[in-house]
Amino acid sequence: MRADGRTESTASTRPVRPGGADSAGASRPALTLFDSSSCDRILIVGAGGFGRELWHWLQAADGAVPARVAGFLDRDPRRLDGKGLDRPVLGDPATFQPAAGDGFLLAIGIPGVRRAVASDLLSRGGRLVSFVHPTALVAPTARVGAGTIICPLAIVSDAVTLGRGTLVNYHASLGHDAATGDFCVLSPNAALGGHARLDDDVFLGLSASVGPGKRIGARSKVAANSAALADVPADTLVVGVPGRCSPLVDKSA
Repeated sequence: MRADGRTESTASTRPVRPGGADSAGASRPALTLFDSSSCDRILIVGAGGFGRELWHWLQAADGAVPARVAGFLDRDPRRLDGKGLDRPVLGDPATFQPAAGDGFLLAIGIPGVRRAVASDLLSRGGRLVSFVHPTALVAPTARVGAGTIICPLAIVSDAVTLGRGTLVNYHASLGHDAATGDFCVLSPNAALGGHARLDDDVFLGLSASVGPGKRIGARSKVAANSAALADVPADTLVVGVPGRCSPLVDKSA
């Protein structure tokens, strides 16, 4: 990790080859975990609904990957009570001390919280890992940042760049040459047109869209079923079709 807290380029982004192989041509398991080969154990950060979804998707992985998932981190030690999962909550991410060889998957759906929790874990020596679900379509020219999660049936098209800690939820899509900054969240069915750009910490709601070549400023939100068809400044809420902009009052969520 560099002094500014970012991972080095060889770990923060790497091209992905669809059809079960990475850019070096090596076969990959049903579920791809980048930068995890030296992880002795994997911990899911967040034991809410998305964390439980991640747990079930991880079970599709071949070999030792499911066995290396040691458990969850969550503020509520009883968060998984009655959920039928056979992994425990091992601690609070705010105080958990990573061991050498720990890798962390961010199961958090709010950009600012993803960033804060990741930064806290990184400051204590933690390491983010990324995964791509086997049903996602990721172009071989795409570059995927460390800590990124690409969910079932997502599409990451030609020459797309995903920043660190980005979440591409199921059925979300990014057209050719689109890009995200760090810790962006694309909710289910959200879509970026070709050459569209999200700056850091942008949130796209359910079925939200960004027009081709348009840019969304840092920490902005495009509401569910809304369409951003023009550039959007930072700290802005976009609602409607076409999207109407207003200042984002609550920047913490």
